[in-house]
Parts: sequence; C-alpha cells; structure tokens
Amino acid sequence: MNQGKAQNGLWLAAGLAIGLGLGGALCVGVLLGARSGQATAAAALSELRLKAMASHGAESFAVATGPVDEDVEGLFTLDFLTGDLQCFVINPRNGAFGGWFRANVLDALPAEKGKKPSYLLVTGQINVVGGVGGQRPAASLCYVVDANTGDVAAFTFPWARAATSAGVPQASPMRLVGKWKARSLELRQ
Repeated sequence: MNQGKAQNGLWLAAGLAIGLGLGGALCVGVLLGARSGQATAAAALSELRLKAMASHGAESFAVATGPVDEDVEGLFTLDFLTGDLQCFVINPRNGAFGGWFRANVLDALPAEKGKKPSYLLVTGQINVVGGVGGQRPAASLCYVVDANTGDVAAFTFPWARAATSAGVPQASPMRLVGKWKARSLELRQ
C-alpha cells in the first residue's frame, strides 16, 4: 500500500513538473513574441508619417491647413468680406516667416448681388512633377466653394524649396488652377 502511494506521488510530481515546464515555456514564448511584435510594430510606426489637414469656418472667415512640401504646411485664410485668400508658411529650418501668398477669390467667385458671401475652404494634396526655374507648385491645392452658387475654384502657388533651405522668405500671388460648378440646380428664394 505504501508502495502504491509512493508511485502515485511520483506520478503526481512528474505531472506537476511537466505541467510547470510547459507553462513556463509557453509564458517565455508569449513574452518573446510580444517583444518582437512590439519591435515590429514600433518599426512600422516609426516609418508612418501622419499627414493631417484641417479646416474650419465661421460666419465671415475660414481657415485650413495644407502641405506646402514634405517638411512644412501652410495656413490658408479666407476673409469672406474682402475675398482675400492668403497662405502663411513658417520656415521649418529656422522657425521664422517663410512665405506669404495671396489671391482674391472674388475674381473667380463673384459674390451674388444682395446675398451675403458664404464660402467653404478645404485643401487637398497634389504632387506636380517638375517646375520652372526651381519652382514648382506647392504640394496642396486650396479649394474655395461658394455656398450660395455652388461654384468651386482651386488655387495654388509656386514654391521654391531652395529658398526655404537658404532661409529666404517667399511671396507671390496665388494662381487659379481651375473653376467649375458643383451645383447644377439654381436655388430661388
């Protein structure tokens, strides 16, 4: 009888040792896998660059951000009362003023008589290959929508990356890229 109890105790001890060994190996495997997974995820995230654009408008003013080149974005502003569309750029190399570009949207989107101007302002990315004289268009288009008529106009401006590197501020008029109608229905009031 004592021999049976001893044999059962040995089996129990052997089973416990094997179970603990397997559980420990499983824990080590999970920890190593999690570490390598974190390293892989961290490597993938380090290559990820967030490219966010934002816009907001009020009763008589709208703002939006958009990329100018790989290293910098611009702040676009639109004054509904004057029609002035501007883009302000900070030089990422020195943190100083880097560029000022402007246009008047009333030339492309004239306000309707008797109606208060109402605009929407957003930006979108574009990658134009080439350019003239070391200048190429900025990496974003600025879209202005006349909420009263449904007319849309897209603007851009020339950007010289070399001027940014040299710390030279840039300024020029914005250029109308195109104009079209987003609304085919005429509203009557």
